[in-house]
Amino acid sequence: MAIVKPDTVVRWHKKGFKIFWRFKSRQKGSGRPPISPEIRDLILKMANANPLWGAPRIHGELLKLGIEISERTVSNLMSSRLTKPPSQTWRTFLKIT
Repeated sequence: MAIVKPDTVVRWHKKGFKIFWRFKSRQKGSGRPPISPEIRDLILKMANANPLWGAPRIHGELLKLGIEISERTVSNLMSSRLTKPPSQTWRTFLKIT
Protein backbone atom coordinates (compact mmCIF):
# COMPACT_ATOMS: atom_id res chain seq x y z
CA MET A 1 0.00 0.00 0.00
CA ALA A 2 1.33 3.41 -0.97
CA ILE A 3 0.36 6.76 0.43
CA VAL A 4 -0.27 9.39 -2.23
CA LYS A 5 -1.49 12.95 -2.18
CA PRO A 6 -5.10 13.72 -3.14
CA ASP A 7 -3.84 15.80 -6.09
CA THR A 8 -2.12 12.69 -7.45
CA VAL A 9 -5.35 10.67 -7.31
CA VAL A 10 -7.27 13.47 -9.05
CA ARG A 11 -4.57 13.68 -11.76
CA TRP A 12 -4.78 9.90 -12.30
CA HIS A 13 -8.56 10.09 -12.63
CA LYS A 14 -8.35 12.97 -15.10
CA LYS A 15 -5.78 11.10 -17.16
CA GLY A 16 -7.90 7.94 -17.07
CA PHE A 17 -11.04 9.77 -18.23
CA LYS A 18 -9.06 11.53 -20.95
CA ILE A 19 -7.78 8.20 -22.29
CA PHE A 20 -11.24 6.63 -22.03
CA TRP A 21 -13.06 9.40 -23.92
CA ARG A 22 -10.34 9.63 -26.56
CA PHE A 23 -10.81 5.90 -27.17
CA LYS A 24 -14.61 6.20 -27.06
CA SER A 25 -14.82 9.09 -29.53
CA ARG A 26 -12.29 7.89 -32.09
CA GLN A 27 -13.44 7.48 -35.68
CA LYS A 28 -14.25 3.92 -36.44
CA GLY A 29 -15.13 3.98 -40.10
CA SER A 30 -18.18 6.16 -39.72
CA GLY A 31 -20.03 7.44 -42.75
CA ARG A 32 -21.03 5.81 -45.97
CA PRO A 33 -18.71 3.37 -47.64
CA PRO A 34 -17.05 4.74 -50.78
CA ILE A 35 -18.39 3.88 -54.24
CA SER A 36 -16.18 1.42 -56.07
CA PRO A 37 -14.59 2.70 -59.30
CA GLU A 38 -16.30 -0.09 -61.28
CA ILE A 39 -19.76 1.08 -60.22
CA ARG A 40 -18.83 4.73 -60.85
CA ASP A 41 -17.63 3.84 -64.37
CA LEU A 42 -20.78 1.78 -65.00
CA ILE A 43 -23.03 4.70 -64.03
CA LEU A 44 -21.15 7.13 -66.27
CA LYS A 45 -21.13 4.60 -69.13
CA MET A 46 -24.91 4.09 -68.81
CA ALA A 47 -25.50 7.86 -68.65
CA ASN A 48 -23.37 8.52 -71.74
CA ALA A 49 -24.87 5.63 -73.73
CA ASN A 50 -28.43 6.70 -72.86
CA PRO A 51 -28.54 10.52 -72.73
CA LEU A 52 -32.31 10.59 -72.20
CA TRP A 53 -32.13 8.48 -69.04
CA GLY A 54 -32.16 10.34 -65.76
CA ALA A 55 -30.96 9.28 -62.34
CA PRO A 56 -34.21 7.44 -61.44
CA ARG A 57 -34.00 5.24 -64.54
CA ILE A 58 -30.30 4.43 -64.06
CA HIS A 59 -30.94 3.76 -60.38
CA GLY A 60 -33.71 1.33 -61.32
CA GLU A 61 -31.45 -0.48 -63.78
CA LEU A 62 -28.73 -0.78 -61.15
CA LEU A 63 -31.22 -2.26 -58.69
CA LYS A 64 -32.19 -4.85 -61.32
CA LEU A 65 -28.51 -5.77 -61.53
CA GLY A 66 -28.38 -6.18 -57.75
CA ILE A 67 -26.30 -3.07 -57.08
CA GLU A 68 -27.54 -1.33 -53.92
CA ILE A 69 -26.91 2.40 -54.31
CA SER A 70 -29.07 5.43 -53.58
CA GLU A 71 -30.66 7.48 -56.32
CA ARG A 72 -29.06 10.59 -54.87
CA THR A 73 -25.60 9.07 -55.31
CA VAL A 74 -26.39 8.24 -58.93
CA SER A 75 -27.59 11.82 -59.43
CA ASN A 76 -24.42 13.24 -57.89
CA LEU A 77 -22.23 11.07 -60.10
CA MET A 78 -24.19 12.00 -63.20
CA SER A 79 -23.78 15.71 -62.52
CA SER A 80 -20.02 15.28 -62.83
CA ARG A 81 -20.28 14.15 -66.47
CA LEU A 82 -19.98 16.50 -69.38
CA THR A 83 -22.82 18.96 -69.68
CA LYS A 84 -25.06 19.11 -72.73
CA PRO A 85 -24.51 21.90 -75.22
CA PRO A 86 -26.69 24.90 -74.45
CA SER A 87 -30.08 24.89 -76.12
CA GLN A 88 -30.87 27.29 -78.89
CA THR A 89 -32.36 30.54 -77.65
CA TRP A 90 -34.92 32.66 -79.42
CA ARG A 91 -32.28 35.27 -80.15
CA THR A 92 -30.09 32.84 -82.09
CA PHE A 93 -33.18 31.41 -83.79
CA LEU A 94 -34.22 34.83 -85.01
CA LYS A 95 -30.70 35.62 -86.24
CA ILE A 96 -30.75 32.51 -88.44
CA THR A 97 -34.04 33.37 -90.17
